[in-house]
Amino acid sequence: MPIVTPSKIGIISKALVCLGEAPASSLSENRYGVTVGANLFEEIYEAELCSNRWRFACTKAQLAQLVDEPLNEFQFAYQLPSDCLLPIGTVPGCHYEIYGDHLYTNQSTIELDYMVKPEITEVPPYFNLLMVYAMAMNMAKPVTESESHASKWSNLYLAQRGRAMYADAQGRPNRPLRSNPFVNARRGGLG
Repeated sequence: MPIVTPSKIGIISKALVCLGEAPASSLSENRYGVTVGANLFEEIYEAELCSNRWRFACTKAQLAQLVDEPLNEFQFAYQLPSDCLLPIGTVPGCHYEIYGDHLYTNQSTIELDYMVKPEITEVPPYFNLLMVYAMAMNMAKPVTESESHASKWSNLYLAQRGRAMYADAQGRPNRPLRSNPFVNARRGGLG
């Protein structure tokens, strides 16, 4: 069975089929459903990416320190990567604040874990299907003018979201607990 490469038109077309419409062959088709899908796609895609720490969209980078010393309480300023969609955290973990495209901290060197926006053709199958359901959910009311269709696709979306999050979590194994205060308390110890 061939692997289907996701595409913007493919996802919009599948969402239209889910809503009982004919599939789309082009984003320039003069059909209301295609116009709705084409206008919503990028916003929904970015929102879905930012809604969870999807492992396939995470990356790391050593940040470049800026020459100018920042004003106020921070000692160092760093340029955020141009492809940073959403910061996750820093290594070493430290206090920082982001203003515009700069990260301010008192760390002299810093690495950033962050989310990127991969090409839609690079997303795994579970996220591709999640995007189809997200598009169908968001397109249901304007395309079908039916509250029941919108409700149905909302429920299907939530179920697929849970499956997608489970599949994606397999890229990061569970870490054992280092501290067991409840176990220690039952044994009579405090730490």
